Amino acid sequence: MATTIMIMAGLAGLITCFVKLPYAVRNPDRPALRALCVMLGTFGLAFIVTAPPVTPAVSEAFGVPNLGRLIGNALTLISAGALQAMMIFLAHTPEQARPRVRRRLTVLAVALAGMTIALFSGHPVEGPNFVSGNAGYPPVVIYELFYLGYLSLAVTDLLTFSIRYARYADGALRAGLRLVSAGAVAGICYFVYRVALLFGGFANWDGGDESTISALLAGTSGLLVAIGATLPLWGKYTVLPWRRARQLLSYRRLTPLWETLYSAVPEVALTSEQAMAGSYRRGEIGIRLYRRVIEIRDAQLILRTRSDPDVVRQVERDAVRRRLAGDRLRATVDAAELVTALRAGDRPLEQRADPEHAAPEPMEGDARLTSESRYLELVAEAFRRLNDDPPAALEGAKV
Repeated sequence: MATTIMIMAGLAGLITCFVKLPYAVRNPDRPALRALCVMLGTFGLAFIVTAPPVTPAVSEAFGVPNLGRLIGNALTLISAGALQAMMIFLAHTPEQARPRVRRRLTVLAVALAGMTIALFSGHPVEGPNFVSGNAGYPPVVIYELFYLGYLSLAVTDLLTFSIRYARYADGALRAGLRLVSAGAVAGICYFVYRVALLFGGFANWDGGDESTISALLAGTSGLLVAIGATLPLWGKYTVLPWRRARQLLSYRRLTPLWETLYSAVPEVALTSEQAMAGSYRRGEIGIRLYRRVIEIRDAQLILRTRSDPDVVRQVERDAVRRRLAGDRLRATVDAAELVTALRAGDRPLEQRADPEHAAPEPMEGDARLTSESRYLELVAEAFRRLNDDPPAALEGAKV
């Protein structure tokens, strides 16, 4: 199972790399994108090569003992270095980023050279429990120190960058940075386990099933980091069907309220009634919902000067007694204003001196289409309820 997951994750990394590669080639002025492609490609290869059955198979194919392990670990470090470069280019200007990236690549080159020399200077026994099986053997100790040394630098960078910049991000970018942070924490656990293996031999500790535990920790870390780093690229596509379905539901829920308001004040329409009520093509529902929200808000502004503030206050007091609060309370008040305004019929529009009713109260939180349409759904629900079962203050106010 672990091998299957690692190979599937590796293939996913390679496929994503090939998908993004044309964009990186066409945009040479975006070094972060090129670094991302390198990270995805080496990440995918590393997962495949370090899968337990694949590592010895690579060594046997080339006839060089432990070559599969060296290639897998080297690809892991290159992937980490590419991710460091991507983060640095995203966080700094190119002039500031290049010297920082060069320093880390220099350290990476030293680590790779040290690992290669150490591994081929001795004759360590190849096997699933590579570290514990060669406990205290100097070439393996030196190899692991180079490997873990650079890995600790990369994990520290990732954790620092992701925590520092997540507070300034939002949406998919923030979620991605949080996943990178979680992956870095899993990487720290992997680092601690490998260090414990390295020196556990002196205390006669075998470290358990090294191959399985290492694969689990490294795989968890790599997957979380890779998903987090690429989430801003593909995250929006995964939620798009749900977002469109939710917008369609909102559009339909607001239709009865909009039709009533349009009949009373048709001048609020941004386009013809036929266009607004007609069929729509895929992708148009967002702009139609946007128009519907604007038109309902415009109708509120126009009709508010006709509302009866005394009746509205009584409805508000009744709602408070029924323990309504927050958006539901405000939506009930807005709906009561619409009901009393529509009952007023053709009463001339005039500015009211009461500043409390001069304009709609601002929405709490952000004013994005999602939050605005969902609030108006509450208004539409309260509007229907006040008409179907009006309180005493609104008796005879059906519209």
